[in-house]
Amino acid sequence: MVKNPSDKSKKLRPLKADLHLHTADDPLDRIRYTAKELISKAADQGFDVLSITNHHHTTFNRDLFHYAQERNILLIPGVELSIRRRHVLVLNPPPYKIRSDFSSLAKLRRSETLIIAPHPYFPGSYSLNGYLLEHWHLFDALEYCHFYLPRVDFNQKAIEVSRSFDFPLIGNSDAHFLIQLGTTFSLIYAEKNLESIFAAIRAHKVEVVTRPLKPMEMGRIARRFLGMKVHSTIIKPPHGTRRYKKLMESADRSVAI
Repeated sequence: MVKNPSDKSKKLRPLKADLHLHTADDPLDRIRYTAKELISKAADQGFDVLSITNHHHTTFNRDLFHYAQERNILLIPGVELSIRRRHVLVLNPPPYKIRSDFSSLAKLRRSETLIIAPHPYFPGSYSLNGYLLEHWHLFDALEYCHFYLPRVDFNQKAIEVSRSFDFPLIGNSDAHFLIQLGTTFSLIYAEKNLESIFAAIRAHKVEVVTRPLKPMEMGRIARRFLGMKVHSTIIKPPHGTRRYKKLMESADRSVAI
């Protein structure tokens, strides 16, 4: 599915990675599991590298980093931005407020930060779609998302674009429920540190490991996702109505890191 890693890189033990995950700290979605519960579940499945990418909020601190480290997992800080209401993943973002526009995204182009287009051609207003090729030079990789069926796969256009523009593909689960973890992930041929991992991704030293969902499995996830969105709308605001409203109003302008 992806360019095969070189023979030299194959001498490295591949790192099992998922770089698009959500937890209960997400300010927009009502997710039931905590960051530590996610890390523990990932450790049980043999993951080596994770990035928690909550919307508009970075869930990362020394305690979480060491909790993951104790379970042989490298935790990379990340965030899912909304730029013109389209989602963008930024891994290892800078420790300052990022304005949510494409010109600000251009300023993040550096070796120690990775910018990924998540679910780029899936239907819905939060996918980049045409914005991806309009701003193709800002992105390091495209996501291969877990949410597809054998005969209905919106990842296919991402595969075509990755070949035409030489983008690496990264397999992620975009997990909002623990049952999604492990359905699609990446094997990265790199040393277990941020610099090596980002360099390996940019060099296409990645394999996507994935399987299509069964129709009943997809239906169950879709129903739970819809229910989560409904509960997020009803339940989240009372948690801090003014703060929530302010966050929503500023989602297209800036994100606190």
